[in-house]
Amino acid sequence: MSSAPVLQGARLRLRPPLPEDAEARRSLGIDPDIVRMFGGDVTEAGAMSLEAAEVWLDHLRLQEPGWVIEADGRVIGAAFLHGVHHEDRRALLALGILDMALLGQGLGREAVRLMLGHAFEAMGLHRVGLRVLAFNQRAIRCYRACGFVEEGRERQSARVDGQWHDDVIMGILADEVRKSA
Repeated sequence: MSSAPVLQGARLRLRPPLPEDAEARRSLGIDPDIVRMFGGDVTEAGAMSLEAAEVWLDHLRLQEPGWVIEADGRVIGAAFLHGVHHEDRRALLALGILDMALLGQGLGREAVRLMLGHAFEAMGLHRVGLRVLAFNQRAIRCYRACGFVEEGRERQSARVDGQWHDDVIMGILADEVRKSA
């Protein structure tokens, strides 16, 4: 079970996952556009089984730290740091807002900033990186707004809908966050 602390923002709360979050995730369903932005192939959109939602929740529980993203008391997504390397003081960031109606409202930026505050202050990390599909321009704009810089590109590293796509590699350092604060 994730031992992540609760991170409170102006509009969001990031908290450890709870058993009842499986039902909340199931109720969000599967939006093919969102899944595609994560690099997945979805042939059938719509409903999500409770079993699939429990698998999602189990994966999130294994992350250290891993959070459910809540807005107005409702589960809207998940976020986690993974690949944490304590000796090099680095980790990778991943997050997803799973409700299309909530995209483009700055919630992703708020979640990223909460996570970066935890990563750099509480965890004492020096660097946080991520990878994002090059066609996911909404996410790239979000990460840039939070201070991430593009460090490279892994060409044709992801196969989505039968086509090859590049991954953009981005990173941010603790000093860069402190300077922008």
